[in-house]
Amino acid sequence: VLNMVFTAVFTIEMVLKLIAFKPKGYFSDAWNSFDSLVVLGSIVDIVLSEADNNEDSARISITFFRLFRVMRLVKLLSRGEGIRTLLWTFIKSFQALPYVALLIAMLFFIYAVIGMQVFGKVALRDGTQINRNNNFQTFPQAVLLLFRCATGEA
Repeated sequence: VLNMVFTAVFTIEMVLKLIAFKPKGYFSDAWNSFDSLVVLGSIVDIVLSEADNNEDSARISITFFRLFRVMRLVKLLSRGEGIRTLLWTFIKSFQALPYVALLIAMLFFIYAVIGMQVFGKVALRDGTQINRNNNFQTFPQAVLLLFRCATGEA
């Protein structure tokens, strides 16, 4: 329902701008062209959604057009300096992500080797917590056990 309301508001905005600026002036601005693409995509999404609901057919729903709902938020980036700064910070933090992952992998490697040295010879018993799934006897099993402990799946 909200999608239809927002699509109607954006459609009215597009039509009013088309009347005011004339088509040549309207499409000369890149943001207006982007807005018209978003509006047309949203209209197609609504039409396809309603066609699927009315016919009860086994057609595959085209979810590509639902991306147009999210694309409306991109327009905010052009207007807000704070949002652009936040997005820039978010992108810069993604650049450090491989280094953090490498650090975690190194820690898992070190603790897996230490666990194999200290706990590798512990006897396995099926009725206890130390069984074929929870042990440090092999390196892959040790890394898996450490991962399970780190993620809370132990």
